[in-house]
Amino acid sequence: MQIKNRKTNNKGITLIALVITIIVLLILAGVAIATLTGDNGVLTKAAKAKQETQKATEDELRRLTMLKAISNIENTTYTETNGDKATIPAGFAVSQVEGENTVQNGLVIIDANGNEFVWIPVPTAIAESEEQGTINKAMAVNLGTEENPQYRGLLYNFTDTDSTVKSGCTTTTSEFREPDIVSNYDNDEQTYLNDIGLTQSSFQAEMQQAYNDMIKSVDLNHGFYVARYEMSLDANKNAQSKKNVTSTDAAQTDTNRWYGLYDKAKNYGLKIDTTKNVVSSMIWGSQYDAMMNWMHKDSNVNVNSTTPVTDAVRNQDTQRRTGFVETDKIKNVYDLLGNSYEWTLEAYHYSSRVYRGGYYGNSSSPAIRYSDYPYYTYSYNSSRLTLYIK
Repeated sequence: MQIKNRKTNNKGITLIALVITIIVLLILAGVAIATLTGDNGVLTKAAKAKQETQKATEDELRRLTMLKAISNIENTTYTETNGDKATIPAGFAVSQVEGENTVQNGLVIIDANGNEFVWIPVPTAIAESEEQGTINKAMAVNLGTEENPQYRGLLYNFTDTDSTVKSGCTTTTSEFREPDIVSNYDNDEQTYLNDIGLTQSSFQAEMQQAYNDMIKSVDLNHGFYVARYEMSLDANKNAQSKKNVTSTDAAQTDTNRWYGLYDKAKNYGLKIDTTKNVVSSMIWGSQYDAMMNWMHKDSNVNVNSTTPVTDAVRNQDTQRRTGFVETDKIKNVYDLLGNSYEWTLEAYHYSSRVYRGGYYGNSSSPAIRYSDYPYYTYSYNSSRLTLYIK
């Protein structure tokens, strides 16, 4: 009996030991999992360290690009192995960051102050007619003569699969059009042009000449540059295109509605060292459409879609920080769906200007058009710089 009891006791001790061992192993496994995961886990810290290292590397590459931009004193042609080309203006250099140095994905250039722009290829800038424009996605037609051109913008309607010419070359004030001035019901446009030192007659001539020069440049170089980020102001109140700064809005006194944004955009090119090579402006409607047409050629891009910017993501961006939402990026251009509405130079009716895209509080696609009075002030309105090469 004693032997049997001893054997029984040994079996009991063995089972208890096994249970204890399993419990200890479970505890150790839990501790190991907690150590590896969670906010302070090894894997989480490793992922954060990788992201920080990658960001530090990219920041350093951008600084090196800025230094290279200083030494670039003349325009150059950037040619890829596949034959794609872009004209690099003096005072700028091609980004050395991975994924930012091909025309197909959106070629990024950076100036000495860190402003970033993306090359928009335009195979055909000038069409002989609106009908031809639908075929080759041209930007303008000439309503003047060869000796005295009067280019008018070709503007587009976008569907899920294609785009067709809207009514851009019209001179009728009831339609979308450019270049043109507008009046504002009982508030004559001259009231607001006074703030930027222009008259309506001089403004009309300035816009037509600026548009002619832009179209000629795009036709010659087969492209132009658009700001990678929505326009903001630096410490000296100059226009800039930089990430993670608050977008300039039309409610600020320094931008003073659409007119102030127009003036700030025009002056960017006058403030940088490349005044003999680059001209800047608020984005034209036909430039915006050229960007949409180029992006829309990619089978993975639908410029009528409101995704991937969901309401949950969009609502994080109430401070209007440019480039804040990484998913709001198409071909290296940020903020086309969210952040701020973007005023353009396009006119509509006799009293309105056109703004494009979406903002942080509204689900709008990049290609969508809205119009409103340019003398209104809204905190969610901004614009986007463009550059063309002389």
